[in-house]
This record gives sequence, C-alpha cells and structure tokens, in this order.
Amino acid sequence: MRGLLLAVVCASLIACSSAPHCNKQPRSTWAEQTQISADISQLASDEFTGRDTGSEGAALTRHYLISRFQQIGLEPWQGDYQHPFSYSASFSDQLGINIAGVVLAHKPTSQWRVVLAHYDHLGSKGSRIYYGADDNASGVSGLLQIAQHAATQATDVNLLFVATDAEEPGLHGGYALVDTFAKKNILPQTSQIELVINLDMIGRPDRRKAIYIEGARRFDSYELMQQSMTQSNQLCVKTRHPRAFDGSVISVDFLRASDHYPMHKAGIPWLYFGVPTHKDYHQPSDTTDKIDISFVAVVAESAYQLLIIDSFLLQYSP
Repeated sequence: MRGLLLAVVCASLIACSSAPHCNKQPRSTWAEQTQISADISQLASDEFTGRDTGSEGAALTRHYLISRFQQIGLEPWQGDYQHPFSYSASFSDQLGINIAGVVLAHKPTSQWRVVLAHYDHLGSKGSRIYYGADDNASGVSGLLQIAQHAATQATDVNLLFVATDAEEPGLHGGYALVDTFAKKNILPQTSQIELVINLDMIGRPDRRKAIYIEGARRFDSYELMQQSMTQSNQLCVKTRHPRAFDGSVISVDFLRASDHYPMHKAGIPWLYFGVPTHKDYHQPSDTTDKIDISFVAVVAESAYQLLIIDSFLLQYSP
C-alpha cells in the first residue's frame, strides 16, 4: 500500500526519478521582499543593539515580534505570546523569553508542525554592535513570511511559530520549548509533532546559491519532500554543508549548532535550513546590506511547502 501511495505522489510531483535542477536565480512567487527587508533592517538595527538575551534590545525585539504576530493574525500560544524560562549561565540564573503564536487547522486535528528561528544575538561590546543580520534576523524574517502566508490559507495541520531566545549562549530557548512539549495538558504534546523546521542563517548563500538542509537522511521519503520544496521556484537544495566559504575558518557541528538539537535529543522530527558560515559570522560586520533578500524569500517559500506536505511523507527514523 505504501509503495502505491509513493508512486501516486511521485507522479503528482512530476518525475520521481530526477531531482530538480539547481537554479542560481530561483524566483519567489508570494513572499513579500519589501517586508522581509523591513523586518531584517529593524531586527538588525542600532536601536535593537544586537538583541542580547536579557537586554533592552531584546525587550524591544520582543515588542516588535509580538506586534508582527498580531498584524499577521497569529493567535497567542497557550494564551500568551511570551513564554519565559530560566537557565543557568556564569554561575547565576538567567531569564529568557520565547515568542510563540499559532495557526490552527481548519478542522480539529492532533497533528502539529513547528517553525523555529532564534531572535537573540550577541549584543554589543563597547561601541561595537553585533547586528546579527544573517544570524538570525534572516531566519526570523523567513518565519514571519511563512506565518503570514499560512495565516491566509486553510491548513490541515496546526502550526506553531516560535521565535526562540537564548540560543547563542546554549540553545536554552530550544530546550525550554522541548520541556514545555513534555508537560501534561499542553498542546502540542511531543508525540503530536510531525516536523520542526529550524531557520538559522538563511540570508547569505554561497556561490552555489544553495540552501543547506540538515536532518534529511532521517526521513524515508526525503527525495519526494525535496521535490515538493523546489518544484515551484527551483531553489538549489543541498544536504551536505561544504567547507566554510568567504574567508571563514570556523568549523561548525551542524547537528548541535542550533535549536533543532534539543528537538533531536527529544526524538522530534526536524530539518534545519541554513547557509555555510562566512567571514562576518559573529562579527559586527554581519549587517543588513549584505543580505540577499530574494534568497530569503525563496527559502521561506520552500520551507512552507513542508508545512502542507502529506503526513505520510514525514516518516522519520530518530
């Protein structure tokens, strides 16, 4: 039966045997590039001072994100957009705050899919602001675009959008989210989550103009998932990160690099979207003017396709 279903889906996606060609000029169809640019410019502004967890810049960021969630039409998750959590750092207790909103399915269902993007960055040191335009204003802007589009559609699954805090000091927002999923009387429960998509650094493609995806090998039908992601815009998708480009010498363990790792440890299916590290990674020079806005747009559109894909294609092996 499953083989027949896959054959039907394969035909509908046009040519199961051949993956889409990579296109160095993919084109978006519905993502609003003007809004993407505005979101990144605000998040990576002098006013937000690098969005360091616990700072005034982080508070301003949360105010902005809640305003955007409300503008988009996201409902508060569990009755509130703000979800505080505590964690230990430098031998003291620290406070982080995740921002979360939902789009419920048009018919009641226990199926959930989640989109993550961390909003915190490194803050400032003296007069130097670490703007974090790619890391991770780009991912947050992509999340906002996906949420904005999803809010206008009739979805078959419930969608949860979370801008996480305190990722930079230790993935604390991701761990707090996993702890929340494990609590009784909280929706979604861990077992109800079919997929988590983590967007972290999606604004600075390398010369291949590719988005790199981690976690793909754990999905039995990933080739079909990739076809769904790329058939409309021909975005180039790679599943193996190259060595860092653009002069960076930083080596990254992409499994443990971002908030998908707490999901991985909890057995929750996940995919991580990102570009390779570049010389502006974690530098004050990670600024808005270097972001490829059109690339952020096509990545957001491709990620959205995974929120509407048939559930049987999300067979996952932890």
